[in-house]
Amino acid sequence: MAPKKKTQQQNPKSKSKSKPKAGSSDPKPAPKLQISAENERRLRRLLLNTERPAPSQPPPDAAAQPSSSSLTFGVGGGGGDGASGETRAQKVKRLTNVYDKLSLEGFTSDQIEKSLSSLGETATFEEALDWLCFNLQGSELPLKFSTGVTSLYHEEGTDVSVKVLSSAREDWAPEARQIEVVKEQIEGLSVRTKGKNPEVSLDEDRSAQAAWIRQYMEREEEEEDEELDSRKRPPRDADSIIEEYRLARIGALEGKQKKDKKSQSHFGKIIAELKQELSSLGLSDEILFFEPVEETVNTSVDVTVLGNGEDEDGSTLERKKDSCEPVTESSENEVEEEVELNDLFFEDSSTDNPHAWKQEKPEKVSDDGYGHMLGNIDDIWKKGEPGKLPKAILQKFCQRLGWEAPKYSKVSDKDSNFIYSVNVMRTTTGRGKSRKAGGLTTFQISDEEEPSKSVEEAQSKVASFALYQLFADLPLHQILAEPYSSLVSKWQNGALSPKILERDKNRRDGFVDTLLNKVKSDALTSVSAQKVEDTNVLENTSPEKHKSMTESSGLTARQQSESLLLKEEMDNKKNLPKFMKMMEARAALPIAKLKDQFLNLLGENDVIVVCGETGCGKTTQVPQFILDDMIESGLGGCCNIVCTQPRRIAAISVAERVSDERCEPSPGSDSSLVGYQVRLDSARNEWTKLLFCTTGILLRKLSTNKNFEGITHVVVDEVHERSLLGDFLLIVLKSLIEKQASSGCSKLKVILMSATVDASLFSRYFGDCPVISAEGRTHPVSTIFLEDIYEKINYSLPFDSPASGEFMLYNREKGQKGSNSVNNRRGKKNLVLSSWGDDSILSDEYINPNYNAGSYKSYSERTCENLKRLNEDVIDFDLLEDLVCYIDENYPPGAILVFLPGVAEIDLLVDKLTASYRFGGPSSDWVLPLHSLLSSADQRKVFQSPPGNIRKVIVATDIAETSITIDDVVYVLETGKHKENRYNPQKKMSSIVEDWISRANAKQRWGRAGRVKPGICFCLYTRYRFEVLMRPFQVPEMLRMPLTELCLHIKSLSLGDIKSFLLKAIEPPREETVTSAIDLLYKVGAFEGDEKLSPLGYHLSKLPVDVLIGKMMLYGAIFGCLSPILSVAAFLSYKFPFVYPKEEKSNVEKAKTMLLNEGLDGTASTGGHKQSDHLLMVLAYNKWAKVLIENGPKAAQQFCRSFFLNSSVMYMIRDMRVQFGTLLADIGLIEMPKDILRIDRKKKGNLDTWFTNLSLPFNINAQHSSVIKSVICAGLYPNVAATIEGIEKGALSGRGTSGTRSNFLFDGRREVHIHPSSINHSLNSFQYPFLVYLEKVETTKIYLRDSSMVSPYSILLFGSHMVIQHQSGSVVIDGWLRLTAPAQTAVLFKELRTTLDAVLKELIRKPEVTTLVNNQVVKSIVHLLLEEEKAQQSSVSV
Repeated sequence: MAPKKKTQQQNPKSKSKSKPKAGSSDPKPAPKLQISAENERRLRRLLLNTERPAPSQPPPDAAAQPSSSSLTFGVGGGGGDGASGETRAQKVKRLTNVYDKLSLEGFTSDQIEKSLSSLGETATFEEALDWLCFNLQGSELPLKFSTGVTSLYHEEGTDVSVKVLSSAREDWAPEARQIEVVKEQIEGLSVRTKGKNPEVSLDEDRSAQAAWIRQYMEREEEEEDEELDSRKRPPRDADSIIEEYRLARIGALEGKQKKDKKSQSHFGKIIAELKQELSSLGLSDEILFFEPVEETVNTSVDVTVLGNGEDEDGSTLERKKDSCEPVTESSENEVEEEVELNDLFFEDSSTDNPHAWKQEKPEKVSDDGYGHMLGNIDDIWKKGEPGKLPKAILQKFCQRLGWEAPKYSKVSDKDSNFIYSVNVMRTTTGRGKSRKAGGLTTFQISDEEEPSKSVEEAQSKVASFALYQLFADLPLHQILAEPYSSLVSKWQNGALSPKILERDKNRRDGFVDTLLNKVKSDALTSVSAQKVEDTNVLENTSPEKHKSMTESSGLTARQQSESLLLKEEMDNKKNLPKFMKMMEARAALPIAKLKDQFLNLLGENDVIVVCGETGCGKTTQVPQFILDDMIESGLGGCCNIVCTQPRRIAAISVAERVSDERCEPSPGSDSSLVGYQVRLDSARNEWTKLLFCTTGILLRKLSTNKNFEGITHVVVDEVHERSLLGDFLLIVLKSLIEKQASSGCSKLKVILMSATVDASLFSRYFGDCPVISAEGRTHPVSTIFLEDIYEKINYSLPFDSPASGEFMLYNREKGQKGSNSVNNRRGKKNLVLSSWGDDSILSDEYINPNYNAGSYKSYSERTCENLKRLNEDVIDFDLLEDLVCYIDENYPPGAILVFLPGVAEIDLLVDKLTASYRFGGPSSDWVLPLHSLLSSADQRKVFQSPPGNIRKVIVATDIAETSITIDDVVYVLETGKHKENRYNPQKKMSSIVEDWISRANAKQRWGRAGRVKPGICFCLYTRYRFEVLMRPFQVPEMLRMPLTELCLHIKSLSLGDIKSFLLKAIEPPREETVTSAIDLLYKVGAFEGDEKLSPLGYHLSKLPVDVLIGKMMLYGAIFGCLSPILSVAAFLSYKFPFVYPKEEKSNVEKAKTMLLNEGLDGTASTGGHKQSDHLLMVLAYNKWAKVLIENGPKAAQQFCRSFFLNSSVMYMIRDMRVQFGTLLADIGLIEMPKDILRIDRKKKGNLDTWFTNLSLPFNINAQHSSVIKSVICAGLYPNVAATIEGIEKGALSGRGTSGTRSNFLFDGRREVHIHPSSINHSLNSFQYPFLVYLEKVETTKIYLRDSSMVSPYSILLFGSHMVIQHQSGSVVIDGWLRLTAPAQTAVLFKELRTTLDAVLKELIRKPEVTTLVNNQVVKSIVHLLLEEEKAQQSSVSV
């Protein structure tokens, strides 16, 4: 309003006082969140026409488990929880309270009834406010909720970096700030106090008072604007004069305090002019004296008001004296305050009622009045004082009793005759016979009264009537000024009948009753229909079910004919020479001797454990024992055997081997009984009787076949690996076995197989089931450890070798002691917990900590020196290359199998060997990689035989450790390393880490060398490490990995309560680990309600990746920025790409700056991504990939050296991008061309190039940094930090802060700092007050690694637990992040978040890519993000 903007200009000095200190009680203004009128209309229209999912149910403990899709919206007080267990009486009370509170906020009865009718009987006050703010036009809303609210004050220094959209109103500010500004302006105003403290500041302890005053002021401003719309007013209306008068008085008081007579005189003249101007309007200047008085009244307690004063459980609502009772008289221990405000409540003119009222002896105390509860009212009115205006008295009485501020509503202004009503929300008081019911009461004077000619007069009249009705036990004719004193006397003589009150009450009560009756009627109709439907289902399915049960006791006609045919084919096959020869070979395997014993035990038991050493033949023979036995027994027609393998290559190779042994065509052929099914590949048909598949494939069958009906046998191979899904499958199988045992129907048989395992562990788990042990059939394998390898090939460890300790010291990052450097090393600890590395403080002269000179006395000096200087945690690739060449030159023919931990290491060794003289040329075609990222065709090449003069070299991960057998392998080179998924507590996510294998794993690898003839294993670790340092067995994944993915599987398969299910595991995880996983799933929005999968959770359950990475990938595809998100996801899962050579730190920073100077689209950077480490990674990868494609590997290597990038990491990122993208194709989110899936390893870059193609739909926004960073925010949330501007008041209370700069960051609990390796470290100002990060590292300070600035829109759209504070115009995320926004705008964003669930649900039903590209909700979100970025860039340029 104009006069209030004028005061802003008149008080320039107050601007400099508005900056609060960090950690102070008055935080800086939160970022403003506004949307242009055009965007708002378009978005609201879209959302109203979009089918949105029902509101999500909150988690059992919302405080502990906030959900991004379970949104709670709060205002002080509420209607209670619409729980289904409420009685009808409790529902009536709650709905009545909601109705009354909405009326008090200024909504009409029609509006209220529409909202409650839409929401139903479970409606709460917050939900109703949401509905009204979303469905009503801004002009229909009370001003405090509408986007049309304007700022009363606009101070210099309060404008933050977040700018509104260009067409939005830029003068808006939340009304919650108004009182705070006034507080700053009157700083220093003294208050006289009776008691110990002689003087206090009005700055202290007035939050409740300020909130109460704000409610009153908001309504006054609303009425003023209504009046201006309906009738032309003078340019200087009364409210404007009152406001200017108040500020002038404040200025005068400040001048008095500072002894500035000139200032006092100036403001005195203004005050005199204002009184004269008011007098010219025909108004008494008493209205100038409305100013609240500081009270010791407890108004902070939130009391739920019920219509008839009872609790929701039906008991009497009693207000506790210490919290809800209005203050009466000060006790001996209390300090009673009297505030001197220069008679602000007193009337200057004389009164016709000079009589004093003595509270000690009232004339009469009415049983229906509240006057006796006010206590001492000397601070409101006392003996000898003139009468006061009714509005001032009413608001003071309400405040004293702890009621909300009275709200005035215009009823009529016809012919300039004003009629107003007033709403008073009372709290229930007293007990027993003296109990007074609370609730909303609307007062309106009779139409017979003479109409008022002004708003002030009409409101004062209705205030007088409210006082007469509520405080009849007080001598109002003495307290009130004329003419209102006489008016009260007239009413006391019976001149008015309040019929209007009963009519409004009847309407409300009648509506609530009708609503509950309708809901009950609908419920009965629904139950009746369901009963009919259930009856029909039973009638229709019972005969079929009975038929199925009848058939289960024997074979169907088809099964019988099929069984006869299979038996006949088996008999004919036995006469074939090839089959006879194959049977002889099978009979020679050690496991063949146990065939009869195995089949007998299987007939008597539901579960059997087969423990066989390497080479016994259990993997290929045990499934065939079962199949052959059922065929020969005439049951082949009903046979259905499923054999699980831990890896794809094992499932495929075993299926092909078994099919060959049975003299059948390839798996999946028409005349073959053997098939396989793995990710991206399947070979099976309706005749398949023996199916080899991965564990995940079998678990997926549970979603459609919970009891494995139709499956006769489940064979679980390699059970000793104790994988997460393997142990999960054992829980399922045990539950099924117990279920069928209790029902007396034994159908499913389970066979557990392993090479080296504690068989008794599995036997006990399945009720002491029998165990069969088979001896292995392997040739002797000699083992050569590292010290002997050094001796054999006369190897000398170079000083510049990465495996030397000197090299590690030389390349260690220069920095503070104890800090974690960022580099490409694998770490110095046996267990690397962070892919960033973890530096130890080492001495200047490196000595291998595991070196013991006494153990190597018989070895040469060179070998001892090598061992002494060795860094055992780094693989010596030079030694590997020399050793492979040494074997090829000095040992008899035979394939070489090299075990390495990961794909990057494999590629490095393959490149070294193929570039060497010995393995160059034609030999390079037989240096073969083997890992899970290869296509099935590439993997199968390792089983082929090379030409006679070429030695085959296979470089593999632990995929070659078990299950598969490469017959011609004679030599094994064992590095002792593998990569695992581990939970990183700093990142709060799974990361790929490198670790030493166990002794059991090592023996498995050794055994690969002796399958066809005696072999040799060369171990690149010492005997001491094998015998002493290695663990005996591998730790089960369920005990070392996060359980979030497993929890998703449990819920997606509807297996019941998560904790109860996991307690059934063979080795249950710790309860706190399970709780942590569930909490995280609520935080990311995968769970809602009582462990119920949200639409996001449904999709995450289909992705075998960390949930944070999975969420980021899903949103990347949905919002059209998949390629950059694949890069970010890969880097976060693996490691940081930059290396920091000694003395090169400044050059590394320059290289980063050079990368950032170019935008995502290849043009000059606009700065939108310069505050993001994640986008730096994207730019680095994009440039590297472009150089690799256009100029080849050597140029890419040179690029890495120039920009201090780790080349092997970049290749690993490329492979992981392909892997992650393929996973999205698996669930149907993106559509990949079939021909591109069948590429060989040398053309793998083609697939990565396809994912980078910007013309594809999922990359349509891949060059918009604002969209990419929003998706990163969605993935990394709740890893958020904020500056003081973005933090909720009180969130940092009691926390010390070290400064007041705007770029100090907090994580919600304490101050944090950006890590020196980040490009954000040296920034003096931030683009936005919010930042997301990968992990926190604590050294001398708490540092945030890998960070990106994100916008308010990103936080609001993709953050977690969200609370809209409708009345104060703010939004709080997770209880500590704060944004300011009108309720209408905030609710719009809330609805937009909810509608995202509808998008994901549509994705479940129809996952075509066109659904995403054309989705209007997604387009609207992208448009908002781009508009926000555009507005921000415009403000920066200005």
